[in-house]
Amino acid sequence: MTQNEKPGIVTLVGAGPGDPDLLTVGAARALGRADVVVHDNLVCPEILALTPQAEHIDVGKLPFGKQTAQETINGILVREGSLGRNVVRLKGGDPFIFGRGTEEVEALHNAGVPFRVIAGVTSLNGVLGAAGVALTTRGLKRGFAVFSGAGSSAAEFRSWAAYPGPVVVYMGVHSAAEISREFIAAGREAAEPVVVVARGGTPRETIAETTLEALPVLLANAAEWTPAIIVIGASREHAFKARPLDGKVAVFSGGSLDSPVADELRALGAIPARGVKHEPAHAFAREVAAPVEVPKQ
Repeated sequence: MTQNEKPGIVTLVGAGPGDPDLLTVGAARALGRADVVVHDNLVCPEILALTPQAEHIDVGKLPFGKQTAQETINGILVREGSLGRNVVRLKGGDPFIFGRGTEEVEALHNAGVPFRVIAGVTSLNGVLGAAGVALTTRGLKRGFAVFSGAGSSAAEFRSWAAYPGPVVVYMGVHSAAEISREFIAAGREAAEPVVVVARGGTPRETIAETTLEALPVLLANAAEWTPAIIVIGASREHAFKARPLDGKVAVFSGGSLDSPVADELRALGAIPARGVKHEPAHAFAREVAAPVEVPKQ
């Protein structure tokens, strides 16, 4: 970079948990100005479609699958920003909640590349709220704990179990058996309710309710439930489960998913989708998620 050249700006943007409705106004504005979008594999196609003017670089990480080293991602951001390009680093959820945003910001700072952060909606509120899981309830639940199940030890699981309220587990599918065992050993009830939301905010969302003791059985085939968020000590609200189309997918043969008809179906509990084959992992979820065909509008 010569003395007259200026670096571009790298913007770390939270894309939300999957549903394009949860993208913030600031995020949409940043995407509209981007020359380059460096994105995770969890970012939905509808959001990427907002950036036809930009070069897309996929740096996604799949659990036990394709991986892009964090150092490689940091290098791409520094390189593109140093070339004077307007870069959006598009991350699922929020950059600073299990998103490695701190590592990327440090790399940019050390390289002298200007950066900013636009927060995103996380699965903690975006997915669980839409699924009808209330983490706080006046007079009943005054707070909650959140931790990552990836790389945690048995002692850490027991320490989280001591929290006197709902406990939310990110990246805990592959540790389900150990989580169940250690939480029960720490004094949590075996029959305590658990909610699992897999692929939240997408047309392939699956919601299942189980117990702490039965959690390992539900998640026995981990690949079918990844990514997922697990809530120990909470149940879905009755008002959500009572909606007539709860858990069903409304398959549109044409028309817009951003329409009054689609909103009416959402209010009845359905998930609007366009020609997406919905295959929930759990047998109960498969039963209630039979598709509802919506004719072309």
